[in-house]
Amino acid sequence: MIYLAPLQGFTDFVYRKVYDQVFQEIDAYFVPYISMKNGVVLPKYMKEVLPEHNLQKRVVPQVLVKDSPEMLMLSNLLQRYCYTEINLNLGCPYPMVTNRGKGSGLLPSPEKVKEILTAFFDKYDLQLSVKLRAGLTSVQELEQIVTVLNDFPLKEVILHPRIAKQLYSGEISEEAFQFVADNLKHKLVFNGDIVSVEDYRNRKQQFLVVEDWMLGRGILMNPFLPAEINGCFLPEVEKREKLLKFHTLMLENYLELMDNEGNALNKMHQFWAYFSYNFSNQKKAFKAIKKSKNMMKYKTEVQRLFAQL
Repeated sequence: MIYLAPLQGFTDFVYRKVYDQVFQEIDAYFVPYISMKNGVVLPKYMKEVLPEHNLQKRVVPQVLVKDSPEMLMLSNLLQRYCYTEINLNLGCPYPMVTNRGKGSGLLPSPEKVKEILTAFFDKYDLQLSVKLRAGLTSVQELEQIVTVLNDFPLKEVILHPRIAKQLYSGEISEEAFQFVADNLKHKLVFNGDIVSVEDYRNRKQQFLVVEDWMLGRGILMNPFLPAEINGCFLPEVEKREKLLKFHTLMLENYLELMDNEGNALNKMHQFWAYFSYNFSNQKKAFKAIKKSKNMMKYKTEVQRLFAQL
């Protein structure tokens, strides 16, 4: 199976809905994390988990917590929204998160992870998966974390085999992934650096134990990637039609959702940071879009780019 990774600012409910309408190649959509501030879930997170915004076959909301009380409060909210599956974020690498003891900031504290998981499973009969990094500052942190995870009935573990300090640069740790593959008692999902069919085939050959894959930037750059991984390669004419439909629906949804065209335009500029990879000269295409400062100029530029596709 292929999962869509939860990428803050990119795979929001509009993207997930429209992708499912146009491509229908994702087996599970993971919602970018929701979190709490001063005991309250912010509105920007709430709208992401509203049931009416998540009508796909399998939607998994992700939670970012620092302790068991936050875990229980967010789990209670999601249960009330009738979710049956939750993902715990132990992987977010950004300092503004890790410095607060959240995301991969929990990895050096296996006792806190155990406390969070114990509180959850003592109270809820929900499925729980975990998404984690190979460590905060060292892959050695994995040893105790894997031991803790093995003590609980997790649905699966999704591993991005970089330490948090790397963010998204540098080589992944193949040794760290293999260690988890050899010692984890749960199903293991691979996440990280799969942006082509060749990447997928190489990792599949390398990690024979892995059956399911989480893709993020690879799908944002090439929305056909899940289909291509499954052996479906479309003619260029059909690809162009789908890309145009995808863009059109994204724009229509943001125009309907936002309170003004400027905000919708900003979201589309963000969308094109990756969508531009579908055009022969990615940098030139993205630069042209970024220079479109009003909706009329933007639509003209989009029309020009698609005419050249």
